Amino acid sequence: MQKFLLFFLAGSLLLIESKAQSVFAPLNADYNHLVERYEIRYGKFADRIHTHMKPYLRKSIVQLADSVEKKVDDLNERDKFNLDYLRNDSWEWSQSPDKQGESDKPLWNTFYKKKSDTYYFRNDDFEIHASPVLHVGFGKDQDSDKMTFVNTRGLEIRGMIAKKLGFYTYFADNQGRFADYVAAWTNRSSAEAFLPGEGLTKTFKGDNKTYDFLSARGYISFQAVKFINIQFGHDKNFIGNGLRSMILSDFSSPYLFLKLTTQIGRFQYMNLFSEIYDRQQVLPYGQLPPKKFFVFHHLSLNVTNNLNIGVFETEIFGRAKDQGYFDLSYMNPIIFYRAIEQQKGSPDNAMVGFDFKANMRKRFSIYGQVLLDEFVLSALKAGDGSWVNKFGVQLGGKYINAFGIDNLDLQGEVNLARPYTYQHLSDQTNYINYNQPLAHPLGANFKEFVGIARFQPTKRLFLTGTMVLSTYGTDSTPTENWGGSPLKNYDTRKQDLGNSIGQGVKNNLTYLDFTASYMLKHNFFVDLKAIARKVDSADNTLDRNTVYVSGALRWNIGQRQFIF
Repeated sequence: MQKFLLFFLAGSLLLIESKAQSVFAPLNADYNHLVERYEIRYGKFADRIHTHMKPYLRKSIVQLADSVEKKVDDLNERDKFNLDYLRNDSWEWSQSPDKQGESDKPLWNTFYKKKSDTYYFRNDDFEIHASPVLHVGFGKDQDSDKMTFVNTRGLEIRGMIAKKLGFYTYFADNQGRFADYVAAWTNRSSAEAFLPGEGLTKTFKGDNKTYDFLSARGYISFQAVKFINIQFGHDKNFIGNGLRSMILSDFSSPYLFLKLTTQIGRFQYMNLFSEIYDRQQVLPYGQLPPKKFFVFHHLSLNVTNNLNIGVFETEIFGRAKDQGYFDLSYMNPIIFYRAIEQQKGSPDNAMVGFDFKANMRKRFSIYGQVLLDEFVLSALKAGDGSWVNKFGVQLGGKYINAFGIDNLDLQGEVNLARPYTYQHLSDQTNYINYNQPLAHPLGANFKEFVGIARFQPTKRLFLTGTMVLSTYGTDSTPTENWGGSPLKNYDTRKQDLGNSIGQGVKNNLTYLDFTASYMLKHNFFVDLKAIARKVDSADNTLDRNTVYVSGALRWNIGQRQFIF
């Protein structure tokens, strides 16, 4: 990672010419839905937002909200409330920042002068916004005789220095006991626990289903030149327009990265250079895990005002412990990674693919992704189930104000990944970070349908129903490899031919989730949730029926979702 720092320091010299720099709104599925909803209603792609690349710049969100309110004639009171919410949340980028988001009753004329900020200070040289983070709640899982709970306390700070350098930091201390199926996933390795979306997780008070963990994210961001944004820090990224991503999701732990986003007219080009970790070997306390690296570039083009296509390439690589360096060959931001890998004769893991999105009639959106991992056309034509046909596919659609019902938004999505997709030759080159998939939670060897209905009956009440139907294959013993787990080496595969989705131990998953969220104050929610989850497996010992209900208060933090 030393090379990352040298590259970053060299790029930071460009700050001399940089402009006022926005930070990003944190990843949040409900928040992102609002942005994508109003882009569809706007009738054309928003300036400086390519919605497949998340998170979004706060400045760009406010610009979209302003444009929608000016151009869309049939906005109702709920729409206007949502647009005002987006502007209030990033009020510093509004057209009238001194007036936007003013609180009716500030506390001691110091706190809550703005609805979104507990405290802020702003002048020509320095700007800071600080707010507490809180998530407390309780629930009941029928599989357990103990109550579930979550207790998160933290702080979120963002700001800007000299109107050139943006910064963001988030820190929270967490304790929680979640539904039993989450604990089963977290404890699937008997030696170490990894809660989805977090790093190494400790047990709490001797209970191996109750966890104690820290969450921390932070970065700096600046506009190096007019067209290039640079972000450096520790956080997550998400690529796609669906609930899932077959390319890069936010399911794994945060990681260190350097991201360059170049946007010129209809083109956006993103480079991501990341340091991630392999935790498959249990390590003595105090010993650092082996590091590996993830590089990615994505070229996106708005072909028309409503059609976007993109191509991408990614490479996962690592080096021996005594050679734990970042390979400078992969720092080239415009070269074809597969060519570098081949020229070196390296064992690194390259994947390529494309994605698209089309918005139509201010109501509909269609999106998709295709990921190719060692895809061989001749083997596909042969139709013999060759293991080298490793690919993932996503196809989805959204329907805004469905059936003429205001603020009813529907989404349907199909995802699948062939056996052995994302697997590679070693722990250093598989598509894994902290034992967690970098793409889909199920790994590979699955097919899935996702249905989501969102309805906003009043300005402050948000109702969401989610259904997931999945078929996936697992291994009956730890030494088997039917291609579902990206943690395994594809050289240990069970067979070369005759492979099909769901092979091994076949499992059928039905997941139903209903959530009602009421916004009492800006970013302060009351959540009620009910989950019904059923796994019907060919191995009866893996059958599981879950009924789970919970309630929570949530302040300045998105929902922690376990949709798998």
